Amino acid sequence: MADMSDWATIESEVVNVLAELAAGQEKLLATVAARTARDRKVLVEAIRSERLPAAYAVITGRSSGDRDAALAGRVQFSVLIATRSLRADDEARVDGQGVVGAWTIARQVAGGLHDQVVADTWLLSLMDERPAGGESGTIVWEQRYEAIRAAAATAPTFDGVAFAGTSSKICVEVGELKRASELFAFPGVDGVFERFGGVRDRPIWWRGQLRAASDAALNAIEAGIEAKIRAGRAATMADAWGRSFAECVVRAYRRSGPRVRDELSGAVVQEAEIELAQLAG
Repeated sequence: MADMSDWATIESEVVNVLAELAAGQEKLLATVAARTARDRKVLVEAIRSERLPAAYAVITGRSSGDRDAALAGRVQFSVLIATRSLRADDEARVDGQGVVGAWTIARQVAGGLHDQVVADTWLLSLMDERPAGGESGTIVWEQRYEAIRAAAATAPTFDGVAFAGTSSKICVEVGELKRASELFAFPGVDGVFERFGGVRDRPIWWRGQLRAASDAALNAIEAGIEAKIRAGRAATMADAWGRSFAECVVRAYRRSGPRVRDELSGAVVQEAEIELAQLAG
């Protein structure tokens, strides 16, 4: 769970990313600052008085989390951006002479923050964005993000290779370890006797998104997965949590839904499941 020092680091590194964004040879934003979460009207009024274009990073708390598991939610924050044209409202939206429009700023901010790792272990993910107000000639826009533990996005390996792709977002789920045994009993004797036959294979699933920069790159990843299924060679599997399982084989590759494209990064994405089995149990 993130403590307040994590929040401060996340906030600080988000501000640093925003401050480094560029428009040609110039900085994209004239003002970048972290601000305390307040009523939106107060923040909108404050950012309109800044030297524009401007951006505020605002930590807003946590999501509701998993009540059944009693786990706190993910850290959430907003980025408010504001820009202005003294000539026309359209210029504030779509660029103009000497004016960087809201759409350009929003795209660059999202491109700089979405999928960015900050504070070493936190992956930023854009949730949504929407208008936040502004008078004629001024546009204020809000983007909302979550900070997720990056271990969930660290690719697991098989025989030391992240064959599902290093940019893929894969969670590892380890199945149960079962005993094989035969039970028998004698008439008139309480209880049962067991003849132990060893343990059996343990199922392991990699579930999430396969991601690549192009269709050709994702095609190569999928071909590599299927090649491992055909080869049937056992090797050690390791995940982002430091767990290691020897004598694993790749058994199946299942696509879930169609292949799509990430609208922000342009990456090609396939929801999928890879089934492995630990033969040694």
